[in-house]
Amino acid sequence: MVLKPLTFPFIAAALIVSPAHADELLTYSSGTGFFVTRDGTILTNNHVIEHCRRITISGAVPMANAKLVASDAEYDLALLKTDALANDEAHLSSDKQPLRKSDRVVVVGYPGQAWQTGQVETREAEITNLKGPRGEEKWLEFSDALKSGNSGGPLLDTAGNVVGVVAAKGHMVSHDETVEKFDLAISLPVVRRFLDDHNVRYSEADSGIYLSTEHVTEDARRFVVNVRCQVER
Repeated sequence: MVLKPLTFPFIAAALIVSPAHADELLTYSSGTGFFVTRDGTILTNNHVIEHCRRITISGAVPMANAKLVASDAEYDLALLKTDALANDEAHLSSDKQPLRKSDRVVVVGYPGQAWQTGQVETREAEITNLKGPRGEEKWLEFSDALKSGNSGGPLLDTAGNVVGVVAAKGHMVSHDETVEKFDLAISLPVVRRFLDDHNVRYSEADSGIYLSTEHVTEDARRFVVNVRCQVER
């Protein structure tokens, strides 16, 4: 089987068009992010916020403004800061229980029209590769589970700890037919390095427990946010 080059289109955020005045339209994009500190530091994808004039967040906290404080286009990560105080913060998985192939993971975020309901949506998946499809250490590969708007959300293990940041979809083709679909998250070492580089004092926790998806989702509601961006025109 001859495989054509892989493509990795980033997940497009949901577009919202809102009338402001009779002669003006405001265009928004919607993605996901999560608190990494309780005092207002949020992690998301760079592509979620890179063309924003104004950023607002909601979900784990009432709607509030946020500002961009750091970004990395190469690794597609960004830090936001808001004055809103979170009830909880995400915990990064410690190295005591390394992630393994076939481990169950949970995607929690605001795909599709979830920004309208204000309710997070959850999908289960499993790790299919501890690196990217070309062996890239910046990626984790997991089974096809993402929808538009999941960008920037946490990839959680069965203890509810972060093992990656949701970033992209990919597919492999042979003879012009798709033979494999998969999703990609930014790997934890890259996430840690980005946070360390920007002096973010994040929390870690051991992942040696197994919680139900419902339990993981309920805990995640306390730190996962919808990120809305008023797009530059």
